[in-house]
Amino acid sequence: MIIPIFASLILLFLYVFVIKPLCPMIKLKMQFGQDCNMQYNFFGRDIWKRLRDMKIFNDIFWSDKEEYKKQPYKFKVSNSFWKIQIQVADPEYYKQMLHNPHYYEKANNIADKHLLQKGLIFETRDQWKAQRRILADQFQYQQLTSRLPMINKIILDGITKIGSQNNLFEQLELITGKVVIQSFFGDSMDGLKINNKDLQVEVTELINDMGELRFKSKYVFIKRLLLGTWAWNIFPIQEEMKIEQRIFKLKTMIEKVIRKRLIELRQSSTQNDQKSSNIFLDILLNDYIKNDQKKQENQAIDEVIQQFITLLFAGTDSTAVLSYHCLYYLSIHPEFQQEVRDEILSICPEEYIVEDKLKQLSKLSAFINEVLRLKNPAVNLLMRNSTQTHQVKDLTIQKNWRVIINFQFQLLSEKNFKNPNDFDYKRWLSPSPILCNNDFVYLPFSSGQRNCIGQHMALMEAKIILSQILKQYYIEPNKEVNPNWNLRFILQLQPGNCMKLFKMIEKQD
Repeated sequence: MIIPIFASLILLFLYVFVIKPLCPMIKLKMQFGQDCNMQYNFFGRDIWKRLRDMKIFNDIFWSDKEEYKKQPYKFKVSNSFWKIQIQVADPEYYKQMLHNPHYYEKANNIADKHLLQKGLIFETRDQWKAQRRILADQFQYQQLTSRLPMINKIILDGITKIGSQNNLFEQLELITGKVVIQSFFGDSMDGLKINNKDLQVEVTELINDMGELRFKSKYVFIKRLLLGTWAWNIFPIQEEMKIEQRIFKLKTMIEKVIRKRLIELRQSSTQNDQKSSNIFLDILLNDYIKNDQKKQENQAIDEVIQQFITLLFAGTDSTAVLSYHCLYYLSIHPEFQQEVRDEILSICPEEYIVEDKLKQLSKLSAFINEVLRLKNPAVNLLMRNSTQTHQVKDLTIQKNWRVIINFQFQLLSEKNFKNPNDFDYKRWLSPSPILCNNDFVYLPFSSGQRNCIGQHMALMEAKIILSQILKQYYIEPNKEVNPNWNLRFILQLQPGNCMKLFKMIEKQD
């Protein structure tokens, strides 16, 4: 009796973990030959490989990049346990995929449904379209330029004292986060702290800690892979329980502010004293008031909380990380630093940096482009799940396959860039910086309907931050630390003091 049961279990194991994933993989390899890289991962081999790459090379994508260098391919088919995974490297293929987002759902890589799931990053289909429609006008370039005085003031106030701080990156987060908080809440949450940290710092650290935990613990990595958003409630480790407590405390505090504002807006509505507002919170709550019968209040409040956390994290962390990466490259290329500084001092002698001057900063824009090419914070940010079987050119993607669009291979290809591994911002000053361009080689903010809604705001902030720093400080590498590139939620240079700033007057003395 025991032998037949044992044999049945072995056969079931072989079917689920070997035969089921291998059959479609072999079929694709036979169809596409060298254009398809096939890699079978027995019982989670890809997980251990990625964790090893992170530990040894500080780069979770190291093996992927080395494989592509040896043998370029259009796409790579592999497996995680029984799940088929397609990594698309050819821009002609992912061009079509980005223009058809309805075939995919973005996988929540922190596996939590209480912070970001209902925000613009992970929300799906009709709900996402409704959110994008409500907020889209506020992210149009002309609307953003009306925020320039506020953005300039916050950045200038922060930059004047940034050189005296030990953690440069945290100071950048304070600045970029304050811009988002002012845009979302106005003055109602200014200076708010939680767990003895500024709100924007706590939000970014919390989400990054959640993302980083999957690479610190093999148990957590496998649990999230198998259980998704349920993983946090199943046999949690101590670090997971602490994170859950931080989430509860954060959401409780934000909810109080939102409910208070909802009461105020309802009173204004009944008194016909409602004034137009460009504060994101008011826009979202006014939309809820107009459609009062369609949602329960608790549901609507939770969606607003998650939207705020999404925008605060994306607006704080990605812009701060981009600025930090730029400062690093400025520090290790002093000749480029001086060239960009000279342009800024020539074009922007005034205290505030206004719209028409931003457009004239061609060297600074080129420098940012080159940083985004080599160290984009959002590189390979999200995995997608195929929601239905569909065709991408001659490639059939089956329902429930995992899909990764890998932009970075094209950015490091000699086919597209001369000396692609060299940092050379001047390539972007030429009329045709990309050698073989189909308009989908360089996509720092993705493309299609679900591109980054905040890209104009992020670039505007980064340009002003870098301009104000270069007007006041010299930037030098901190030789006391060892810089490394880690994937938390996004790609980030660590530690937070990889550079030192010196006041220009002090340095001259």
